[in-house]
Amino acid sequence: MQTLSSLDRSEVLRYLGWRGNELSANMEDMVLRCIHEMCQAAKPTWLYRRFSVRRTEEGLLLEPSSLLLAGKDIAAHLSGCEETFLLCATIGLSAERLIRTRMVSNPEEGVILDACATQAVEQTADLAEQEITELCQKEGHGLTWRFSPGYGDLPLAVQRDFIRVCDASRRIGLTVTDSLLMTPGKSVTAILGVTPLPTVTQEERTDKCSRCPNQGRCAFRKRGITC
Repeated sequence: MQTLSSLDRSEVLRYLGWRGNELSANMEDMVLRCIHEMCQAAKPTWLYRRFSVRRTEEGLLLEPSSLLLAGKDIAAHLSGCEETFLLCATIGLSAERLIRTRMVSNPEEGVILDACATQAVEQTADLAEQEITELCQKEGHGLTWRFSPGYGDLPLAVQRDFIRVCDASRRIGLTVTDSLLMTPGKSVTAILGVTPLPTVTQEERTDKCSRCPNQGRCAFRKRGITC
C-alpha cells in the first residue's frame, strides 16, 4: 500500500469550483490543513490485470475472461490494440469516514476534504497508470489514456463484471452496489489499451477533453472546468 505525501493544491481548488480569486488567509490555511488530513487518511491501493482483445459482433471480448465491452466509443479507444489493462484504484474507507464525520462537525471543511479525496484518488490512479506505462515501455509498447465505464456509450452496468474479473472485492475491497455505485466511493476503474508504439504523449494524456465523446454536451465544460 502506498502513501500520498501531498496533493495538488490547484486541482483541489478546481474541484471546489475556485475561479482564481485570491483566497483569504483563513481559507488558505483550511485548505492546507485538509490536504494534510486527507494525505494521512487516504490508503492508496490499486490492481490491474492484462487481457487479450478479441473483436466480435457484440463488442470487444477480453480473454480469458467473459467480460464484453460494447459500444462504438470503446471500440475506437482500443482500435489497433491487441491487449488491454483493466485498472482498479481506491483510497479506501478511512477517507470516506473522515469526510462523513467532518460534514457533521464542520461542513465547510467536509466539502474541502471531499475535494481533497477526489484529487487523492486521481493521483492514485496516476501512480498506477505510471506503473503500467513503465511495464509497457520495457516491452517497447505504449498505452492509451484511461477510459472508464460510463464514458461515451460504454454502459456503466459493465462495472459489475469489471470488478468481478479483476477480483477487486477480495484484493482491494472494491465493490459495486445495486445502483452501480462503487464502494469505497473515492475509487476509479479504467481501461487502458496497449499500443504497438508509445503514441500517446503526456500532453495528449492530460488533454482528454479533445477526444471525449461527450465534449459537445459536457456540463463541466459549460462551467469552464473539466471532469
